[in-house]
Amino acid sequence: MNNQRRNYFIDKKFQTKFIFKFFVMVILGAIAIRISLFLLSIHSTTVAIENTKVTVKTTADFILPFILQTIIVVTIFSAISVIFLTLFVSHKIAGPLYRLKREIDKLGSANFAANFQIRATDQLKDLSHSLTNMSNSLRDKMTAIRLETLEAQKTLDGIYFENKKQVEDKIKRIESILDTFKGI
Repeated sequence: MNNQRRNYFIDKKFQTKFIFKFFVMVILGAIAIRISLFLLSIHSTTVAIENTKVTVKTTADFILPFILQTIIVVTIFSAISVIFLTLFVSHKIAGPLYRLKREIDKLGSANFAANFQIRATDQLKDLSHSLTNMSNSLRDKMTAIRLETLEAQKTLDGIYFENKKQVEDKIKRIESILDTFKGI
């Protein structure tokens, strides 16, 4: 059985916001570096030889064009890396959330056959385990109620008294409620 999800955008809104926030952080970091270098070098001078001439320039005029080019290349590379990295990380979060939500909806409609298992490589394994334990516990309790109801019905079958019909009706109502639960 192949457990791979083919679609990496499972919850587009969440994942897009997640990626965008990290992308903005990279851009803001690059801008902060550029401004810092400019402010630190604005009041200094550099002597350089250009085309066999000795030139005196402010350090900002001399090195900032090279640094700016470097910052642009590094920013583009970092931004692309951040986009892919956050896509894969958000996929490991959004996928399990999507699956667990589907199974919680099943459990909410009284289907105790809900399966909260997620891939071993995904995040939220602890939540998955807790939900599985909760579902199993609820199923066990509902099964115990059903068994007690059957025992009460068997006991009633051997007894004759005036209110037997009322008790049988109550047991039938309990059984009809229990019948709405699936997976028991």
